Amino acid sequence: MNQLEERMLSRRSAYRLVIGILLLGMTLGLAACRPMVQPAQTPEATNIPPTTASQSTTGPGQTTGSIKVTDDVGREVKLDKLPQRIVVVGRASYMVLHMLYLFPEGRERLVGFDKKPMTSMEFLQLIDPNLSDRVVLEGTPGVEQIAALKPDLVLMKSPAAEDVNKGLGEVGIPVVYLGLETPTQFEKDLANLGLLLGSAARAQEIAAFYQSRLDIVERALAGIAEAQKPRVLLCQYSTKGNEVAVSVPAEAWMQTIQVKKAGGIPVWLENVEPASGWKVINLEQVVQWNPDQIVIVAYSADPEEITAKLRADPIWSALDAVKQGHLHIFPADFIGWDMPDPRWILGTEWLATRFYPDRLADLNMADEVHQFFSQIYGMDESAVDAQVMPKVKLDVH
Repeated sequence: MNQLEERMLSRRSAYRLVIGILLLGMTLGLAACRPMVQPAQTPEATNIPPTTASQSTTGPGQTTGSIKVTDDVGREVKLDKLPQRIVVVGRASYMVLHMLYLFPEGRERLVGFDKKPMTSMEFLQLIDPNLSDRVVLEGTPGVEQIAALKPDLVLMKSPAAEDVNKGLGEVGIPVVYLGLETPTQFEKDLANLGLLLGSAARAQEIAAFYQSRLDIVERALAGIAEAQKPRVLLCQYSTKGNEVAVSVPAEAWMQTIQVKKAGGIPVWLENVEPASGWKVINLEQVVQWNPDQIVIVAYSADPEEITAKLRADPIWSALDAVKQGHLHIFPADFIGWDMPDPRWILGTEWLATRFYPDRLADLNMADEVHQFFSQIYGMDESAVDAQVMPKVKLDVH
């Protein structure tokens, strides 16, 4: 082999080496860029529950599909799917509205409501920035007015007008009644709304909030004998000219239940038992009871004016409760805390702090108001301070 042949053979060997190195580099590069194949994941592996024909997940605690509830009057109401257009009408409809607004889904799906004398548009504007999008029905709307809003669910407080319910049924619009009058009814109504709105988790969250407050009061009052509990007169006070009217609530009504849960003994149940509503009593009966604590409910009067008038009255000023500084005015913000409204929990806590200030010294009602409107209605602290707290008078006595 001559020198020329040797050089050509050496070049061919070098070429092969370079080509081999290049091919190896390309192979390694492709391997590095290729995505790794992951094993297929089952619904259990991704924490997503498999869907079924009757229920599908739309968020934590939320479901879609057919719904069945038994409302406050024992009617079984079935819906093929979650309602998307809700109308609130009937007696004391503002209470139902306040209940519906506990749920974000309730705010989104409310299309209209009727305006009653105690409906606070000011409060609704605070918790619903889109209130102007709702249709406000004046007076007592009929079936035609309600049906014109094309609702797929109407909510009413029971008992409501049966002819309206019947008429809505005839045009295929389902009605669900809410009770609201007692904590037990409130709990049932809360669970029903959770189902109707596909938000059982939110219903449970609200229920836990209320129970935590009741637990605080119950623990504070543990061990108190019946004989040690204060005898309480809770009454509605109103004046018309020089006429003064004093009335007490029925045993089954929220105000009576609040007194009991707060550790008081309702004196009017000793010999006055109104079957329903408020029953007028005379001042001689008040003097005979001579209660340890007096709580005045006044929906339209100035609290300071009431206390000043009662302290100046020779009959009221002679009562032990007034002389000892145990005359109180039930607080309110936009509406009273004694009402069968979501605020009933604030009223119960406040009563307990009046009856047992030492045992509940650590319960700050101003803090409770902030937590209530924050956790229940989603208001921020600055809004509560600016819009709610100026209306709340906690220590008028």
